[in-house]
Amino acid sequence: MKHKKQTISSPGSNLYEFLQNTPSKTHWERIGIRRRAGALVPLFSIQSTKSIGVGEFPDLKLLVDWCVKAGLSILQLLPLNEVGNDFSPYNAESSFALDPMYLSLTNLKGMSTTLFKKEIVRIRKQFPKRASFVNYEIKRAKLALLRKMFAKREKSMDGVFNQYVEGNQYWIQDFALFRTLKSHHDGAGWFAWPEHFKMRDSSAINRFKKEAAEAIQFQMWIAWQTFEQMKEVKYYAKERGVLLMGDLPFLVSRNSADVWAHQNYFKLDLASGAPPDRFFSKGQRWGMPPYHWNEIERDDYEYLKARLRYAQNFYDLFRIDHAVGLFRVWTIPVSEPLEHHGLYGTFDPVPLNGKKIWEEQGKKLLQVVLNATDMLPCAEDLGAIPSFVFDILGEFGVPGTDVQRWTRHWGTTYDFKVPNEYRPASLATISNHDLSSVNGWWQHEAGTVDAGLFE
Repeated sequence: MKHKKQTISSPGSNLYEFLQNTPSKTHWERIGIRRRAGALVPLFSIQSTKSIGVGEFPDLKLLVDWCVKAGLSILQLLPLNEVGNDFSPYNAESSFALDPMYLSLTNLKGMSTTLFKKEIVRIRKQFPKRASFVNYEIKRAKLALLRKMFAKREKSMDGVFNQYVEGNQYWIQDFALFRTLKSHHDGAGWFAWPEHFKMRDSSAINRFKKEAAEAIQFQMWIAWQTFEQMKEVKYYAKERGVLLMGDLPFLVSRNSADVWAHQNYFKLDLASGAPPDRFFSKGQRWGMPPYHWNEIERDDYEYLKARLRYAQNFYDLFRIDHAVGLFRVWTIPVSEPLEHHGLYGTFDPVPLNGKKIWEEQGKKLLQVVLNATDMLPCAEDLGAIPSFVFDILGEFGVPGTDVQRWTRHWGTTYDFKVPNEYRPASLATISNHDLSSVNGWWQHEAGTVDAGLFE
């Protein structure tokens, strides 16, 4: 697709006319091309009088109501994907399934809670509200009760459940099988399983499916319940004019259903990270395997498309985590000692013909994303980013992120830019989940690291 290059630089430019001539035209039209304000929240920290131990999907309805009263029309959430033992939302065990710790036990489909009132009360007492931190044991407690509930579920909703399973065949069976096998092997990662399970031997897998049919069914039932509760939140928000913005982690855990099911889609001999910079002298080693985009392209990017289609059930916009990763990723051989962090790595793909290969890959993937979903992507383009990334994002009509404390006239006066000097199509924010609050920055950072610039 041919499109005009981003040339808007002044506040007086016609941003609306420009966006109408970019590949993201229909995405902007769907949400409405106008200035908006919103809030970013982590669901795990948002609790109501009805939730147990952690913020739950229905609690978001209260936040939607608050957004309406505050004049906000976007509610952005940190990732809600199923996580592993480290509970990091950016190291998810599935890029599809939502985490069941956010389920409301009293809002389950096809389930009467009458038989479980005492156990719900017990869990509520065990995990009181207003704790100073999240006790992630709540997930284990909820799953134990959910297993009992599943065994006593009403059959009236089985038809809807079966439709859900049928509509998500691309990933749901692999995910449920992965979760069941992981439990069967006492929580060990798939790479530590016996070879026939590790390499997905069909005869061994089929035997296990028969032996563990009910446990596998339970995992799919849990995924369906999270789907129903979060989808209901999106409908509630839409009725009140509030857009939900998701956060889709760019990478997925090495110990994930995605990697186990599609091992050829990932470069398992490499670990993703970041090169050394002024914040990390040895760079960073995140550990997640980088994508093997050539293999994914051979399947017409169905893996990427399916992820976006599923997320669209819950969100109107989404944050492209580590947007530069669409162009290139810093990778470290897994054989490198961990204490070297990200020191001895290379960018993938290797720029044999200069930056052109990165530009071509980024454009191709951005177009795949826009063709696959109605959600408007918003790029997290912070850090040491090649200038062509900003140009291409602008060319595609994809907004970037401008953080107030970093948005300055660098190299000249070093003054902070006033808001109408920010990029015309941008998500402007005072902070994000990686940074201190604006109050913390002002009290503890602005007068130290930045003291000379302030003077």
